[in-house]
Amino acid sequence: MNDLLNSTKPIIYETENDELPYALAGTCFPVRYGNDLYIVSADHCFSNHRVEPRKTMYLSPVDGRTAFAFDLQIRASCPAVSDTKHHDQIVLRVAHCKHTQEEINRVHAIDLADPESSRLPTNSNVRDIVLRGYPFKAPKYAINYDDLAIKLQAYVTNGCVSTTASPFDFCYYIRLLTPIPNGMAPIGMSGSPLYGVTRAGSPVFCGMIIEYDLITTEYLVIGPEILVNSLRKLDVGAN
Repeated sequence: MNDLLNSTKPIIYETENDELPYALAGTCFPVRYGNDLYIVSADHCFSNHRVEPRKTMYLSPVDGRTAFAFDLQIRASCPAVSDTKHHDQIVLRVAHCKHTQEEINRVHAIDLADPESSRLPTNSNVRDIVLRGYPFKAPKYAINYDDLAIKLQAYVTNGCVSTTASPFDFCYYIRLLTPIPNGMAPIGMSGSPLYGVTRAGSPVFCGMIIEYDLITTEYLVIGPEILVNSLRKLDVGAN
């Protein structure tokens, strides 16, 4: 589980501004489907900052100075429904023509081609939920433009109080014991993956955060079925 959580990163992108060359836009995470690696986040993380998703700088585990290149970008969705909440999901495929399979395999990510690797957050076999994200107002979160250094601070929490269906298609409400530290705002947590812990202790993918309700203290999550089915269609199309 720790390796999966550590693979969750902030969305860092180049601004094309010489004085402020880098900025932050939320949270992203990797998933695998067979031999392909994808970086996933919430679409509004990019649209709110007016940044092109392909500018995401997810650094290679082989060379920490090099970011992955992408050769495909899609919005994960289910065309059969009119509700658009579940459509807030960007998927970027890491380009095989730019990176070796060995380099791609070095990233710790759940393989969603395995039907046992994902569960609905409401599944009775999921005994807890764990998430990791990058709230903007974390006290140690900063970019030093003079030294071109980025100081990161993730927030990890678990302790699932409740998981319920929402009025939105393929979306769920999650309440955790400590959804966000006191004095901090959840802005920046969008795009964070939810990992479930099964009764056998195995990690499973349970969805992705898109919103937080300050009144109910619940996260709104897109369920795993949207991402899994979208990646399956890509895989079938490629073969």
